[in-house]
Amino acid sequence: IKHANELVFMWQKTKHDVGIAENDTHQLTIGSMMSIWDIVLQDWLQKIHRNLEDVSLFTSTYSTTELNKKVISRVIDIAFVFEPPFIEDFVTEKVATVPLHLVTTDPDYDGVGTLENYVMVDYGESVNIQHMRAFQDSPPAKHRMSQPRIALNYILEAGGSAHLPRQMTFEYVQKNQLFIIENAPVYSREIFAIYLAKSQKVDIIEQAIQLFPYLSH
Repeated sequence: IKHANELVFMWQKTKHDVGIAENDTHQLTIGSMMSIWDIVLQDWLQKIHRNLEDVSLFTSTYSTTELNKKVISRVIDIAFVFEPPFIEDFVTEKVATVPLHLVTTDPDYDGVGTLENYVMVDYGESVNIQHMRAFQDSPPAKHRMSQPRIALNYILEAGGSAHLPRQMTFEYVQKNQLFIIENAPVYSREIFAIYLAKSQKVDIIEQAIQLFPYLSH
């Protein structure tokens, strides 16, 4: 099934390439982990649409290992990951630092002691280790979720707490649907763009990356 999906992806990409060539525009193939799409990339795509009119976007979602392979094989032009690989042919650029605040649906919850109804979101090894150290006396999280968006929707509906990106929780905090636990540790995750140093699309890749607020000066 995986091989069949790859064939379908390449067929769609090739078909898209032909259409783009006929319209004299540039295709940018972007790959990312699902959680990074939710945190920062959707707004960035809108900036590309507004600022780079001759660029056509083709997006996909993969694991970190798959993203690295697809950049090397030139299937993907830019990939976004939490933990970039040390590969000589890659250019690696930090595009965002994401603060992860502990938020809860309970306005009276102070975050001290045990974490009840806590949803553990997988942000990678470094954050997991920090969390275990900070809450070593707490019981294991009842729920574990790989995507912050899923965790956000879950606690909004069922109640509970989770460490979530500030970018995703801001509007709910403003509406008093979520409350930041001020005395809880704040974690952070850095997001990196990786691409081939010898890519034929380096110029358009660099223009697109410069549209991130973190890099805009």
